Amino acid sequence: MFVRALRRNPSLILFLVICLLVGWQLGAREGDLRDVVSPIRERYAAAQASLKEEPKQKNRLAIVTFVTDQRSYLHLSLKNHDHYARRHGYDFIIDYEAHPPLGTPWWKLDMLERLIKLDKWDWLWWMDFDTLIMDTGIKVTDIINETLATVPDPDKIEYLLTHDCNGLNSGSYILRSRQSAIDLMNLIRAFKSTMEKGLEEDRQLSEQDVMGELFKVDKNAAERTVRVQQQKLNAFPKEIACFDHESHEWQPHDFVIHFAGAWAHVKGDDPTGQLMKKYEPWIKWGDWDSFDWKVGGKEGDSGWHVL
Repeated sequence: MFVRALRRNPSLILFLVICLLVGWQLGAREGDLRDVVSPIRERYAAAQASLKEEPKQKNRLAIVTFVTDQRSYLHLSLKNHDHYARRHGYDFIIDYEAHPPLGTPWWKLDMLERLIKLDKWDWLWWMDFDTLIMDTGIKVTDIINETLATVPDPDKIEYLLTHDCNGLNSGSYILRSRQSAIDLMNLIRAFKSTMEKGLEEDRQLSEQDVMGELFKVDKNAAERTVRVQQQKLNAFPKEIACFDHESHEWQPHDFVIHFAGAWAHVKGDDPTGQLMKKYEPWIKWGDWDSFDWKVGGKEGDSGWHVL
């Protein structure tokens, strides 16, 4: 009957032929599509598996500071530190208020402890606000690696510190971001109370004073620090002639300049601002067009953060 129907209706033959051709083409296309999609699916599955196997990388370093009042050099300092952080993919973290029970200089330890507990960085670079990064092409991580290469047990080190003519200077130092560093901070806080009990006058010591004394009398604590030449991380200008025994006044090829205690060395209503303005033309900036301008928030991104 089917053959007889085909003879009576030739158009039915044409319809069946068309259906066969369409079915063949669809089958061929489906095969081609499988050839394209399958490798993509395989690569995606492999990528997902690798993400589960490998932990996300932490950001290498964050620059940390705070400023609690208006300054004439506010814009320059912010611009300088932010520019440097963006150039190298570091984070820049700043606080605008300080609420430390131990006094304002101790707020830096509170900030650093909070950041360590976030578990996002390997290193935290504390910089006082009266500092400028003069050669933004130098990577501070290179200084860290070079310094750690000089000590017998690099993993033991928590602090990279500099000195000036008076001893320890905490205006620019690097801290490892891990729990053992918090333990050392707690030791510093506890030693503050011990030191102040022995003082005749009623006064609060700065964290710089306490750290300097602790590392003199506690060998175990001192062995968790390494001293960096002042010239490499915390140089002073010629107007503030207070250098460690290895260093000299800031030179144009030096990394960082710190205007510590400018009020005691420079006359005028705004000693630090005057020096900032004087040395600004010497800053070696990078080409901002080449920077990664993503703002932080996602792990692995570089960016600018406010606490």
